[in-house]
Amino acid sequence: MSSTQSHLTAKDSAYLQSLLNSKDQDEDFLALLRRKLENANLLLDHTVDRRVATIDSRVEISIGGGFTEERVLTRDEKASNPGNALPITTPRGLALLGLKEGDVFPLRKPNGIIEPIKLIKVVYQPEAAKRSEDAGSIVQFQPHWKKSLSTAGDVVSDNDDPGPGAA
Repeated sequence: MSSTQSHLTAKDSAYLQSLLNSKDQDEDFLALLRRKLENANLLLDHTVDRRVATIDSRVEISIGGGFTEERVLTRDEKASNPGNALPITTPRGLALLGLKEGDVFPLRKPNGIIEPIKLIKVVYQPEAAKRSEDAGSIVQFQPHWKKSLSTAGDVVSDNDDPGPGAA
């Protein structure tokens, strides 16, 4: 199995850590999970690149060089969108989590065949969407020391320091 670099949010990493103790997963999945966590670059939600697949991201993928399909990476099989859902509790979903657009993950299937999974595009990422919402609520202001020019052409300032020429 490859040691493909993953970029995981702290939240996604914490969820993956919780899966390590799961009794519902087989040993192959747990080995993949351990490698994913060992090779992960941990990021805060507000710093993750918008081209990285995170939990609840909508992604365009290609499996084995086949057709492109759009899927949503979900926590588990009980997703609200079962037709498009790709749970990260499956090998394919886990392989995609943390990949960046253009990355290919060589997933070894139980029969030993390597199945390349390519992340073509991150169509929607919840962390990037939240940043966009937050950016719309930022109000710019002019600091108190940067007042507009007076009619006489002098700069009005609250600073009473006459400067080096006063000495």
